[in-house]
Amino acid sequence: MTQQHYYSKDPVSASHVRHIEYEISYQGRPLHFHFETDSGVFSISRVDHGTDILLRTIAREWDEKEPLPSRVLDIGCGYGPIGITLGHFFPEASVCMLDVNERAMALARANAQKAGLRQFTVDTVDHFPQELFDLIVTNPPIRAGKTVVYGIFAQAHEHLAPGGAFYVVIRKNQGGPSAVKELARLFGDCEIVERQSGFHILKCIK
Repeated sequence: MTQQHYYSKDPVSASHVRHIEYEISYQGRPLHFHFETDSGVFSISRVDHGTDILLRTIAREWDEKEPLPSRVLDIGCGYGPIGITLGHFFPEASVCMLDVNERAMALARANAQKAGLRQFTVDTVDHFPQELFDLIVTNPPIRAGKTVVYGIFAQAHEHLAPGGAFYVVIRKNQGGPSAVKELARLFGDCEIVERQSGFHILKCIK
């Protein structure tokens, strides 16, 4: 039997739908989300700790920052917690969410609609949009291997608008230092803007 991963295109595991909740605040506004998850996608029982740290870091960094992003890209969206949350941080922005997992993309579409996201698209990474984004964010599929992860970094560099920001969450012991070096090579610089629970939040400006 072929082993299935959350980065497989068509998960064959039996569906087991779950409903989870997630809370975060941005600019003093509490945000409460209900997400539907399923087997065969990443972190089905809760919004994973790395994603939570990433979103709270962005909330802090963009608390008083101007201008706000008008085009947001979430690479490897899973069932949508990053893209949907950022869509509520920045309600005037258009949000694009990409993944390889068909089940995850269907969940992301449904979750975005239920969350009242106004301007969003969900598509496969094979249909990478030919436009530039002000903010690109990823919790990359580390288990897919360095070639895949560094490919995401390269795509982010190609599609980031001048002056735009790219954020990555990665565990220090799962390639964090080498990721910093690769991002510095691509962008000219890479800053570690948060360290928490073994996770590093990396930020690059184009």
